[in-house]
Amino acid sequence: MFVGTPLDSSSTCPVQANGPDPKSPDSQSDGPSSSSPQHSLPCWATQAQSDLPSWNTVRVLGVCAGMGPILTCPWGICIDKDSNILVADWGEQHRIVLYSAQGVGWPIVRQGLSSPRGLTLLPDGQLAVSDSILSSGLKHIAKL
Repeated sequence: MFVGTPLDSSSTCPVQANGPDPKSPDSQSDGPSSSSPQHSLPCWATQAQSDLPSWNTVRVLGVCAGMGPILTCPWGICIDKDSNILVADWGEQHRIVLYSAQGVGWPIVRQGLSSPRGLTLLPDGQLAVSDSILSSGLKHIAKL
């Protein structure tokens, strides 16, 4: 999961990924292939003629155990007033993970979710999670 901020069109993104070149005419592939060369992720960098927004990667979350839990299927994200990043991880463990703005991340909800897809913080500090497959609607989980 990439977390980014807007950038100017002259910036580059050093992150590498295996996959099709998004600028190539045959880039309709659904994912990486073993025959694809490595390409820099575009990070939504704009070309001079493009109206698309551009972004700079600030932090890559959920891929290094030294920075907190590995994410298996992140679906939702929100940021609290202290710049901590909360992620709904729909993968194997069905959890909500908080990545601290000043340190490593940790799971804050480990049970009671069947399929967390999205989350938001309500004005009073309550965490609301959209939980889809076995249960329906929003769950108010905790006050942060």
